[in-house]
Amino acid sequence: MATTHLMDRLHVPGPLPAPGGGATAAGFLAFTALYVFLDWLSYIHATNAFGVTPWNPQPALAIAMLMFFGQRWLPAVLLAVVASELIVRGADAAHLPAIALSSLALSLGFAATAQWLLGRHGPRFPMAARGDLYRLFAGVAAGMLFTGAIYIGTLVANGAAGIADAPAALLKFWIGNGVGIVVTLPLILTLADPRQRAGLRHMAGDRLALVQLAAIAAMLWLALRGTPEEHIKYFYVLFLPVVWVATRHGLGGASVAIGLIQAGVVVAIFDAAYPTSVVYDLQAVMIAIAVTGLLLGATVDERTRLGEELRDSLKLAAAGRMAAAMAHELNQPLTALMAYASSARQLADAPTAMPGKMQGVLDGLEREASRSGEVVRRMRDFFRIGAIDLKPTRLDRLLLRIVEAHRDQAGVHGIELRIAIGESPAVLADPMQVEIVLRNLLANAFEALESYDGPRRIDVALRVQADSIVVTIRDSGPGIAPDMRARLFEPLATSSPAGMGMGLVICRSIVEAHGGRLWVEPGPGAVFHFSMPTGDAADE
Repeated sequence: MATTHLMDRLHVPGPLPAPGGGATAAGFLAFTALYVFLDWLSYIHATNAFGVTPWNPQPALAIAMLMFFGQRWLPAVLLAVVASELIVRGADAAHLPAIALSSLALSLGFAATAQWLLGRHGPRFPMAARGDLYRLFAGVAAGMLFTGAIYIGTLVANGAAGIADAPAALLKFWIGNGVGIVVTLPLILTLADPRQRAGLRHMAGDRLALVQLAAIAAMLWLALRGTPEEHIKYFYVLFLPVVWVATRHGLGGASVAIGLIQAGVVVAIFDAAYPTSVVYDLQAVMIAIAVTGLLLGATVDERTRLGEELRDSLKLAAAGRMAAAMAHELNQPLTALMAYASSARQLADAPTAMPGKMQGVLDGLEREASRSGEVVRRMRDFFRIGAIDLKPTRLDRLLLRIVEAHRDQAGVHGIELRIAIGESPAVLADPMQVEIVLRNLLANAFEALESYDGPRRIDVALRVQADSIVVTIRDSGPGIAPDMRARLFEPLATSSPAGMGMGLVICRSIVEAHGGRLWVEPGPGAVFHFSMPTGDAADE
């Protein structure tokens, strides 16, 4: 149910027990007392015939209780409204049926507004997005206009007021109840939400909040000095502190700032010298201030929340990328381990013992196992904190060693492996990570030629430029399809059925972390280049 969903989100108790329980009776009485007190506190500049006032916070309390605890609290709301009519507004108890009827109209209007705010599928209160605020504003505007029409129409029908004054009274009812709900209800919902309360505690500990509080007081003094008729001229300066607080503290801070400004205005208009028309003009502007501040605060909260979600998504993406990178880089040493293990089994099963060959196989097993552990550690450090172990490295020697390690594989597949490598100066690089780049690029070249019917050739070259060393790996295969070339360095982009689409992503990340660049040229075949900047590194 919508109400139950709201309880889960707000972390407040569920609907109260059925009427008749002690806790429910106590809750009804407490709510009634608070409703009557708020009505008494705000009962100023009343339109005598209808009892309409320019600021009414008590409807917000009634709507909030109906949202929190469900429509079973409708009798409590009706009781509170009737009590307020009798105690605060001085209604004649002899006309109790008429009082009950008009109070019922108010209560049903509050209930309908609460149900509208809850929505059919349950709320996301406190207002998690601007859409929730739009729903609030629309519900209050339409709900209070409809409720006011029924309430005033009931009074006119019962002879308690004249019909000539009804249109003006309806407008005042709409403004007074509208500003009361728009100012008070967001504050109640903010205080009911644990996350918003945490934000308010953080706001209270912010030293700048004291400056903002002083700014609100100063703007109130500036707006409300002089004669009441002049106040509307300066009232617009109150937008400034509300915007400031909303942009820094979001919806919760905006709700508090708007509440403080409304409290200051109410204190000022307690002065009997205030013309009622001026009071309603101020309250109309107050609605504009509240709507602006709440929407801005909700926008700030949305941006903060989206930022948090983006950071979480990036962390998950980084974790997935690191896992894919490790899986990709461990594929070669694990394949070698399996080959060595198979050779060791064959030697062990041979009729004649060959200790020398067995020792060589075991050395290979140990070497590849050690390399696997080193790959895991270095790749983890690289993706977690961007760590690279820079040391003077001769790329020509590293490249020759890796190419020679691929000679047997080239012979098995009938691939001509050609090298054009001259002597090069040392560069500051991480040998393990550069080896990962070279092995990936050579593996891609070998894979491109495995099922190719044409000439099979791989050319590996190294050339020294003014400020960098460029390594080129070119194969004579079918090349890279144009549609694949545009997204070749994107994660999961691969044309190989067995590929993971992470090799080139890893290579580019490593090369760029060294201050270099990795790029591809169009065919014939596939041509990959990567550069490493030269510096003052000494020879090994």
